Amino acid sequence: MSVECPHCKSKNLEYYPDVDRASWVNHIYVQTKNGWEIKVSNDDNEDVSTIQTNKIFQEDLMPYMYCKDCTAEIDGRDL
Repeated sequence: MSVECPHCKSKNLEYYPDVDRASWVNHIYVQTKNGWEIKVSNDDNEDVSTIQTNKIFQEDLMPYMYCKDCTAEIDGRDL
């Protein structure tokens, strides 16, 4: 399942899981020999650096997305 912009039908979207400061993901930066790298997990300490679309809608009641093509700001009511 993929999500498309309700305005231009693009699938070139960004998902912001912490726009309302109530994120279901935790992110920290870990220092490595190459610099700082992000580590993303959930409360069960599962790696969520990649997710399926259904996980977004399971965990986030009002997902916020941004369309990189038409610059629309999309919230859960629009999807």
